[in-house]
Amino acid sequence: MKKIRIAFAGLFVIPIIALSIVYAFPIGYLLRLLGMRKAGERYLRACGHFIGNSILFFLGVTVHIDGKENLPPERSVCYIANHQSMLDIAAFIGPANLWASVIAKVEVKRIPVINLWCYALDCVFINRTSPRDSINAILSGVELLKSGKNMLIFPEGTRSKSGRIGELKKGSLKLATRSKSVIVPITIKGLRAGMELLHGFKRVHAYVSIGKPIYTDNLSNEEISTLHESVYGTIAKRFDELPGQV
Repeated sequence: MKKIRIAFAGLFVIPIIALSIVYAFPIGYLLRLLGMRKAGERYLRACGHFIGNSILFFLGVTVHIDGKENLPPERSVCYIANHQSMLDIAAFIGPANLWASVIAKVEVKRIPVINLWCYALDCVFINRTSPRDSINAILSGVELLKSGKNMLIFPEGTRSKSGRIGELKKGSLKLATRSKSVIVPITIKGLRAGMELLHGFKRVHAYVSIGKPIYTDNLSNEEISTLHESVYGTIAKRFDELPGQV
């Protein structure tokens, strides 16, 4: 059943993604070349929103969003989220309608079309086998945040194998504290049932919850040293409160 459902979704999703070479990038980059950079970014974001929604729609996944009132206006934001599924980013740019750079594996550069979307998002590429790359990724992320971009960080480093929240790396918050950006905790639950644990044809309900912002620009050294406990505690608490399976 899982293979049939994914194959059915692929009949629609693959052309939608592939054809973005025609309907998304030429217009988006033309607007940038004409000096309308913000208009080009808005257009690409709208196309990404459409693709994210399409992926989830054809897989039969409904994503419930709450907490959008917590989003800080006109500020550089570092979104910190638990990592549940391959569908996390689709839910982020689709139903949640958010837009941010992410840290992506360097291997993604070799995937046609997907690599173009990574460049559109200003992704930071990292070779996970290289400690030097990890340092450079943090520095690049800090510069992006300082320039006014948003970033989405998955501090677990990889998707959860059990569905529960895995070990969250303390160093991930350096991107926010060094750039003095706003941290917005995001809790994701139930998306594994839409891909990794998909079975049958029943519609899947998943949840993305946006937490209250944490402003890092005026934190003391003591507060920064315990910041990871506050952020990760917020995500874990909300995870247990949300309905749905892990």
